[in-house]
Amino acid sequence: MTAVLVASTAVVPVGAHPPNSTDHGVPEETFHKLWSGDQDGATDGANLSNGSAVEQLGEGTDVPFDSPPEAVEQWNRGDHQEFPATNSSVSIHPPDADLSSGRFIKEAYAEVFAAQPSTRARLSSSRQPLYVAPNGTLRGTVDYRVAVPRDDTSGDRRVYWSLESHQVEETKLLVDGDEETTAGGSHTPALSYTLDGYAGEEHRLTLQANISVRLRKEVEVCTVHNDEGDCTNWESSVSYPTENVSVTDSIEVTKYNLAVSGFIAEYPNGDLGLVVYKNQPWLGYQLPNGDVRGVWRFYSARDKDWDTLVYSSDDGERTAHSPLHPLQVNAYPIETGPTPSPRRNVTILDVYGTSTSPPTLPSDVHLDILTEPYTASYGIATRATTDEQPETVRAWGLVRGVEAKRPADEFARIQIYESDLTLEVVNQTEDSVTVRVTLQNADTGAPINTDERDGYVVVDGQRLNTTGNGTVTTTLERPPGGVSARYEPGHWWLNPPGYTGDSDTVLLQGTVLQILSMLFRIGVPVSLFLLAVFFVDRITGWRIWPPWRSL
Repeated sequence: MTAVLVASTAVVPVGAHPPNSTDHGVPEETFHKLWSGDQDGATDGANLSNGSAVEQLGEGTDVPFDSPPEAVEQWNRGDHQEFPATNSSVSIHPPDADLSSGRFIKEAYAEVFAAQPSTRARLSSSRQPLYVAPNGTLRGTVDYRVAVPRDDTSGDRRVYWSLESHQVEETKLLVDGDEETTAGGSHTPALSYTLDGYAGEEHRLTLQANISVRLRKEVEVCTVHNDEGDCTNWESSVSYPTENVSVTDSIEVTKYNLAVSGFIAEYPNGDLGLVVYKNQPWLGYQLPNGDVRGVWRFYSARDKDWDTLVYSSDDGERTAHSPLHPLQVNAYPIETGPTPSPRRNVTILDVYGTSTSPPTLPSDVHLDILTEPYTASYGIATRATTDEQPETVRAWGLVRGVEAKRPADEFARIQIYESDLTLEVVNQTEDSVTVRVTLQNADTGAPINTDERDGYVVVDGQRLNTTGNGTVTTTLERPPGGVSARYEPGHWWLNPPGYTGDSDTVLLQGTVLQILSMLFRIGVPVSLFLLAVFFVDRITGWRIWPPWRSL
């Protein structure tokens, strides 16, 4: 290990800050958006730098993302290697590290740096799990120092100490206490994991490091003295004291592994009907000519526990600004419910979910938030205008890289038929009218019984159900003009087979006054037309009057 100089005059910065320039291959247009939670300046330009527009935007406010940014993992991967070079006389650690000390090994620790890919899902004020992908990487730091005892050269017994060797012998990743991955010694271990079990299960990821040290101890003992009392014969013995220390650090995570299921159908006009259920909070799903977006947005913020590092040595401690700034993706709700895009192509038919009170964000994260409950959906039903049926249903997750793809033929297919509604007048008086509604499958002629399925018939504003033969008869107060009826089918995925709606209208036979009124309404415009033809004939001499001349 390279020696590091520890300056006792170093001071702690007044306020920690994120890097001011991009690094680790992160593109500039993304880099400046990653630092939510930093100190934002005024947006009028007075306190902003002369950098690019995106840099000034990042300095002036916090910026949300529509999906988990991949740049967070890229940054953490590179920044992890910025851990300062150290040696046996210095232990470099975050301020809140759990330190362990033995006889020789001092201030030893292991600290989780980042688990990725992961997203802190701020579902509510009380529920904010750290979702991690089923397969990922745990990054951490490990350090310690060795306290070599001072030599004792007084008297007839002399003791000399020296450091023979020291190292991080092994690093391990434990999942729920069971060994998952083992690697060689490193101050910056990166250990892969695979989580078993069901999606949504909580797990404990533990970083463990085994540190060893070997010293040389030489003891000289005087066995013969001369008359003056000086030692004339020293006998020496050499031993090699060793010490081993195991240090750990753990985090609680929740396995995130999105899965989807549901129903699929094709409307008679070729539109796609799709109902998608999922097992965990999601970002939405794709349709042939659009998509459905969930309620979530994302931001990236640094872990402030790493803003400073403590340098411990025999001379004491000093604290300095940390060169490491691990980032964490956070998800938060911003819409009260899912939204279709574009609306001209996609219609949301129904949303299944629970009403949830939104969380608050940390005080130093300045983003628009919800103040009213949102629908945490577990299922969304849609109708999409399309000329093609999908082969695969694809849904996006809250953790980067986690999505669900399921063949469309694994969704339960429901048949949707056109319905045929006819309305006829059975009887009428000056005060009332009796009508009969007949509802049937337009393709097969089979009656539709709404009394045994979701859906209903509306006749002149009155909701009714057809019976086993697909008919219903009702008497109404006589309306002016005519009577209208329509079929409101239930959800096709709940009552297979599904049906589309239909409607019909009948005109009523009127009284003498009503008939005269109707003739008047028809006769006036016809008379005006004929009068216009008469005048045109007189002016032009076309001899088109009367219009029936040639009949």
